[in-house]
Order: sequence, then structure tokens, then C-alpha cells
Amino acid sequence: MNDEFGWIEDGDINELISRFEKMLGSQMHLFFDVNEFEALVDYFIDFQEFDKAEIAIESALQQHPSISSFIIRKAKLQALNGKYYEALEELNQTELLEPASDELYISKAEIYSMMNKHELAIEQYNKAIPLSENPEDIYSVIAFEYENLNDYPNAIKNLKNALALKPESENIIHEIAFFFDITNREEEAIKFFKDFIDTNPYSKVGWFNLGIFYNQLELFEKAIEAYEFTLAIDDKFSSAYFNIANSLSGMQRYTEAIKYYKETFKYEAPEPITHYYIGESYEQLNDLRNAMRHFNKALEISDSLADAWAGLGRVFIAQDNDTTAVNYYEKAIEIMPGNTEYKFDLAMIHMKNTNYETAISLFRDITKLDPFNIESWINQSACIFALEDIDGAIEIIEEAITNNKESALLWYRLAGYLHVSGKVQQAYFYIEAALKLNHEQHTELLDLIPQLYSDTRFIELLGVYKDNG
Repeated sequence: MNDEFGWIEDGDINELISRFEKMLGSQMHLFFDVNEFEALVDYFIDFQEFDKAEIAIESALQQHPSISSFIIRKAKLQALNGKYYEALEELNQTELLEPASDELYISKAEIYSMMNKHELAIEQYNKAIPLSENPEDIYSVIAFEYENLNDYPNAIKNLKNALALKPESENIIHEIAFFFDITNREEEAIKFFKDFIDTNPYSKVGWFNLGIFYNQLELFEKAIEAYEFTLAIDDKFSSAYFNIANSLSGMQRYTEAIKYYKETFKYEAPEPITHYYIGESYEQLNDLRNAMRHFNKALEISDSLADAWAGLGRVFIAQDNDTTAVNYYEKAIEIMPGNTEYKFDLAMIHMKNTNYETAISLFRDITKLDPFNIESWINQSACIFALEDIDGAIEIIEEAITNNKESALLWYRLAGYLHVSGKVQQAYFYIEAALKLNHEQHTELLDLIPQLYSDTRFIELLGVYKDNG
């Protein structure tokens, strides 16, 4: 860019816009150099002032008819207005007349991407790579085109290419970690990050992400070691303290975890989720007073943290104050209506207090959201059974089995209800089916019908399938 207009680089574009708008208002023809026009057009496109962008492009082409960058910007504007094929035609004509440029290929790629033609977009981006001063940026964009195609191995491959060119880029490292994470490729991620830090031993985000994947595999000691290397490089990296605390919590070392959670407060403003985890750690230590204090601190920062409301609910349950616990769980569910854990806990409170109709409604909501939640199916049927609706209880278990045919617990429960209803022969058919699936879970049936302990036929079946197992 000309030194005369170097101020554009500093973001001071207001004077340039003022001159341009003065030209529009007076219908005068003021001169703008190429860089000035490019800055104007880009500004108007970025802020979606498309009418002004179009005028600026036409003016630029009148004053600088041989500059292809304005044809490229015109095509971009056409694409933003949904005129994809007109835009591509403009670019194809330019490609025939002008030397190849990365800007042209990138523009074509962006248009194909807008059209959801991701393979064609990738083809154009690849053409731009040898012409670009920043090929790592193009590799990163290609990765996200592959993401749109659900082709994660090629997404990771291109991000690796980008990182090879710019190993100091924390953004690229985090993007690679993201793709490993969403594809559940933890072991591959660990190998990658170990190789990466072998050649880049001072990469704090490399060590940090290595720790994350160790933690996901519950290799907590190794995770902590990786996070400690992160802190050796940058002792103010608050996320590393937080993650060490998580790993310690995973090892049930809650007192140490609390210390590391609190350490984050030295380097960043307290986050509600951190107070929540501190509260949860105190809860695990049965220090309910401090647990409640930190759950409340979390809510003082953000009253929309559903976990903290549920945490307080758990504390009140532990204090045998079910009435208050219900209020807190209802608040948590109001914030996160799709959370089945909160609904399950609340349903269990109502079930415990013989509020069976309310419990049934909650268990029904859970099984609609998660038809594989065996415990909710069983508890729902138990509430119906407690209301002396044996046929209704049988129907619920039969519905549950349609999605969970391999669950012995459901077959035992069905057999139990049939036995209680007098359908003993049918019950034994299902008892035998359940024993074949899982012999040890027969106690589920005995909890429901303890008199089976003295039933010779049942005892014989237990012996047969125990020996077969």
C-alpha cells in the first residue's frame, strides 16, 4: 500500500468513506487509487452495505479497468446476493485473461462453498495453495470444507499440513484437537501431540491438549504431568490449573482438586462453573456447608447455571429436606428442560415421598428423551405398580423392551409383574429368558417377589443357568 495512504492499515477508514460519500452526494468524480478502492469495497461488503459496495466497484472499474481484484470483488458481491452462476462466470472469464492468482481461486472456492459444492471448493482451494503467501490459512479452510463433508480424516490431514507450516499457531493446534475429539480418536490424538511436542517442546497448547486426551482416557496421572509441563512454560495458564483439578477429581482426590480450582482465581475472574466444581468436591467430602457456599457463589455470578441449582438440590436431599430440594431441581429443569439427570433425581424424590403420579410423569419424560434409560423405565413401572395398576406396569415394561431387548433387568421385571398377576407359567418363560441373558441380575426379581427363594422350580432354574454360565 502507498505510504500516502498508510493510515488505512491502521483501520482509520473514516476519512476515506467521507470522501467517497461526498463524491456520491455531489456526483463528482474523485480519484481513488487501487488500494483505497479495495479498502472501501471490503469495508462496505463486511458491513453489508451492498449498494455502496456495488457503486464503489463500478467506479473502481471505470478508473482502473485493468485491475482484476475489482472483478473478483464484483463476483463476491454477486454471490452474496445469491447470483452464484453469474459470479462464477465473471471469475472464469478473468481466469482466461489474467495470470492465475490465489485470490481468484479462493473466491471461486468460497462461492462453491456457499453453493454447498464442497468438493469443487476444495479443488479451487488446492489450486490457490502454491500461489499463496499464507498457504497454512488455506489448508485450515480446506479442513472445514472436509468437515462439511463429514470427512474428518482429511480435515485433520489438512490441519496437520497447516501446522507444519506454522507450528506456533495455537488456533490450528486447537482445531486439530477439536477434530480428534469429535471423532473419539483419543489414542491417535495422544500419539500426534506426543510427536508434536517432541519437536516443539515449548508449546504450552501442545502439552495442554495432550493432557486433555489423557484425561479423556482416564489416564489422570499422565494428564496431570502434561498439564504441569504446560504450567512450567506458562505458570499463569489458568485452564491448566482447572484441568489438573478435574483430573484430581477423577482420582477422587477432592481436597487437592479444590486447591487447584481455587488457584485459577489468581489468574482470571472467578467463573461460576469453577465455583460449582469446588462445591461438588466439597459435596464428595461430605462438607455440605462449604458445598452449599460455593454452589451459591456460582449462582451469584450466573443464576442460569443449572448445575448449581441441582447441586443445591442434592445438598438439601442429603439434609433430608426434600421439600426445598424439589424447588431447586425444578429451577434447574426450568433452565435445562432436556436434562434427564435432573428429572431423574426429582422423580426419585417424588417416588420416595409416594407422589407417584408426579414421578410417573417425570420418568415418562425421561424415557421419551432417552428410550435406553433402563432405570427410568423400571421406576416408572414401579410407581404404576404401587398404584395397584399391575396391567399398566406390565405395559410399560413391554414398551421398554421394544428398545432394550438385551436388558435382563427388564425381562426379570416383566416376569415379576406377570407372576404377581397370577400368570405364573408365562412368568417362568421370561424368567428363563432373563437368566440366559444375565444370571447375576436375578436379584432384581427376588427384590420384587422374595417368596421365590422358597420356590423349588425357581431354585432349580437358578442352578441350571448358573452351571451353563
